[in-house]
Amino acid sequence: MILSRQAIQERLLRGEVLKQQTWVNESIKEASYALRVAPDGLFLEGKRYRPGKDFVASNIEIKPGAIAILSTLERLNMPGDLVGKLGIRFDYASQGLTGLMGIQVDPFFGWGHENERLYIRVANLGNDPVTFPVGAEMFTFELHSVEGHVPVPSSPRVEMWLRLQDVLGDQTQLSWSYVTRVQRDLLAQGARLDEELESAKGEIRDYLQPLVMFGIFLVAVTILGVALSVIVTGRDIPEVYVPTWVTDWGWVLLLFTLCFATIATALMGGLTAWKLRKWH
Repeated sequence: MILSRQAIQERLLRGEVLKQQTWVNESIKEASYALRVAPDGLFLEGKRYRPGKDFVASNIEIKPGAIAILSTLERLNMPGDLVGKLGIRFDYASQGLTGLMGIQVDPFFGWGHENERLYIRVANLGNDPVTFPVGAEMFTFELHSVEGHVPVPSSPRVEMWLRLQDVLGDQTQLSWSYVTRVQRDLLAQGARLDEELESAKGEIRDYLQPLVMFGIFLVAVTILGVALSVIVTGRDIPEVYVPTWVTDWGWVLLLFTLCFATIATALMGGLTAWKLRKWH
């Protein structure tokens, strides 16, 4: 069963779920609580912001492909009969922000500590930076009832910040920039492929143009040869079958025209052959 607004408020007023003075009534939603982002206890762009000692400015930015660890303003004090479920709120999920964390907050989380908070790892999978102010309501925190008895821990767990330090202590690249590098490399490869494609198109054009011209030259020479053969043969055909101008003076004019066209075609063919030789 998921707790409603009224049930959540009753628990908070009793000092359960969240420590007193760390929650606000405005963040209680219909069936969840909206956890807010703290200005400290962060990992941003490879830099650590220690809880209570290092603080960011009024706004936080997570660049495309970047991964960060955020913490909550609220301090937790989970009772034994409730379990919490975490999620990214719609306004930020729609911008490409996604969670890289376990979604469950166990009963008795925060027990034995005054200032235990949640540390949530997120990634920006969108195309644009995600910018938000300190105190933004970023995480949905649903509260579910637990059936059966959950025993009280024999001793408090190690604080989450110290656990993070142990897990990440030997990592030299805390910016977790591998996703960003992959994205940048993919964009660079795409640009190189576009350049190679344009270059290949140019080479194909340079190769096909001389071939087309040479084909035109061959067709033109063939037509000229046939026409010349017809004219020469026409002089031996009786005049009754051929117009007078062809057998008289017209064939000279036609012959001159064909010769001129032949010379022009030969020049075009020579230019084509030169281009082919130059291309090879």
